Amino acid sequence: MPIYDKEFEMDLLLEDKIKEMAEAYGPHKFLQALNQMDWVPKVTNNEKPSEHVMLHDAVEFYFSSDSFTELAKASQVAYRYEMNLFIKFCNQHFDQDPDFKTICTSQFLSDYLAPVRNKNTRSKKAAFLRSFLRTILEHFYEQKIDKLKRVLKVEVDKRRVPRAFTKEQIEELIMLARLGRESHRNFIILWTFLGTGIRLSELCSLQIGDIKPQTQDIYIRSKGEKDFKSPCKITNFSLELLCKYVNFRYGALKDLTDYTERYVFSDDKGISPLHESTIQKMFTSLIDEASTITDDDKRVYQLSVHSLRHSFALYLLESGVNIYTIQELLRHKWLSSTLVYLKMFDSMLVKVINQHPLGNLKVNDFF
Repeated sequence: MPIYDKEFEMDLLLEDKIKEMAEAYGPHKFLQALNQMDWVPKVTNNEKPSEHVMLHDAVEFYFSSDSFTELAKASQVAYRYEMNLFIKFCNQHFDQDPDFKTICTSQFLSDYLAPVRNKNTRSKKAAFLRSFLRTILEHFYEQKIDKLKRVLKVEVDKRRVPRAFTKEQIEELIMLARLGRESHRNFIILWTFLGTGIRLSELCSLQIGDIKPQTQDIYIRSKGEKDFKSPCKITNFSLELLCKYVNFRYGALKDLTDYTERYVFSDDKGISPLHESTIQKMFTSLIDEASTITDDDKRVYQLSVHSLRHSFALYLLESGVNIYTIQELLRHKWLSSTLVYLKMFDSMLVKVINQHPLGNLKVNDFF
């Protein structure tokens, strides 16, 4: 499943919450309160809005702006890819390096998005364009993107349910991880995911000093937090495995001054972290090998590394842990993000009850 949909959903939820508050207290009072709390950025640029900005200059500015640099690395990669596709489309319809205003029209943007039928793909493209166009319009033209929002509508499929691994599939993945190349490292990576529910980017940035056995925490850089690490609980079993791995892998480096800053999962003695794609490829290989995973589930966006996070949440729910505790363990800002696991749990219960020995009887046999 696409990893960016959740970010789109958070933007929509935030917009809805802001609208609710503005409607409850009135737009004027709402804006007045924001100004009093100094939450509205002051406009200090006294320069006149630019008349002409070329697409090349707009792209260059966007990639250096906070709107882009503060995105998660995975989102930056995705947005660069989307930018290349958009530039290619622009160059096909205009001269090389067209004026920004010529590509910032509802009709042109509608033409660009028209061939895209998949709702998730369209939402991903629309979210990128919103970010790019908003940044350029506000900086160079002192304009809002409001008029383009109807065209760049981001729709999240509310019926979509996250995919998780069954316990049988998890057992096979663990077994396969022990057999392949870099088996020790891959085995520990898998158990770190299963014992914490952390995201891929959070695992890659894990450093030796982030492991706190005394409080049963690991400190991770959560999504959207560039310079701040927060504690995340880890199961006793996964913590013990992780500590033994670090001691085995880096025990000879304990006297180095930068020992605690070394990355736990690395190919160069902890100096730099493993790339996310390395772990993704490793995990894709495990999924391909697994006999308990159907060919249909092996297709792109069905099951992935992120499915381990969903599995972590689902198993907690199965064990009777309440939804608010799961929200804390997953570090979700919005409860609605956690509530999707109730849908998974409900669909699982339907499958289980249909396996009841009396569940397959035919009504016609009795009448």
